[in-house]
Amino acid sequence: MKISPYIRLMRLHQSTGIWLLFLPCLFGIFLATKFTHFEITELCRIIFLFFVGSVVMRSGGCVINDLLDQKFDALVARTKIRPLVTQEISRSAAIILLGFLLLIGLLILLQFNLPTIVSGFVALGLVTTYPLMKRVTYYPQIFLGLTFNFGILMSSLAMLGTINFATLLLYFSAIIWTIIYDTIYAFQDIEDDLRFGVKSTAIKFQKEPEKILNLLCLAMLAGLILCGLVAGFEFGYFFVILLSCSALIAKIKKCDFERNSHAKSLALFKANVWIGIGITFAILIG
Repeated sequence: MKISPYIRLMRLHQSTGIWLLFLPCLFGIFLATKFTHFEITELCRIIFLFFVGSVVMRSGGCVINDLLDQKFDALVARTKIRPLVTQEISRSAAIILLGFLLLIGLLILLQFNLPTIVSGFVALGLVTTYPLMKRVTYYPQIFLGLTFNFGILMSSLAMLGTINFATLLLYFSAIIWTIIYDTIYAFQDIEDDLRFGVKSTAIKFQKEPEKILNLLCLAMLAGLILCGLVAGFEFGYFFVILLSCSALIAKIKKCDFERNSHAKSLALFKANVWIGIGITFAILIG
């Protein structure tokens, strides 16, 4: 049995998605430490569990996405080489792999308290339904934001047993961040999406993409500032947040929305890992 097709099916060779799922977990974890004291060993245990959970659930989400989108993927230049489309992996084998990943995810989830376990099943519902959203709405990126940043809420439940207002503001800001970076990513497929009726914010924003994305970035900045004020963060947090959002605006300015360059869109999408690292650092020093 060849391992390479399974690695590609789970996108393990593309680590950006893992980091964009895990970094919001770190946002929530480090924000929670501002409200209660945690022993370093317990903190490391929670970070490790959320990291492994991020790898497993991102892999599972990719398998679910490819199972649901197999016919669409065969029509799009960027995705027609995926293992299910090329039949390197059968649907039954992909379903078995998905079951294995979900089992690992469940075992990790059971290490936490009851509120976190319950929230884990909500997260699974989001992961399962997100791939369907581009069939029914031009705003599937909102649902991706709800899904990819759900770790903020889960980590708060795991550490505090509750979700406070600062955490909700952080979640709101991270959702906007996801809308921004995934809209940039979606521009590389816009021609195929228009041809086959797939919806996205790239299509919705295509008349004034830079203006709309910059406004979203300002909304993200406002949310992060409010989060810092509610949490009582110090000056360093606000300074680093301002730098991170300024860097994101600079990335938006570099986008060539008219040519929809695959390489450029992908590079700018990947650069958002550094934006996430900046937000993580801001919360740490706050």
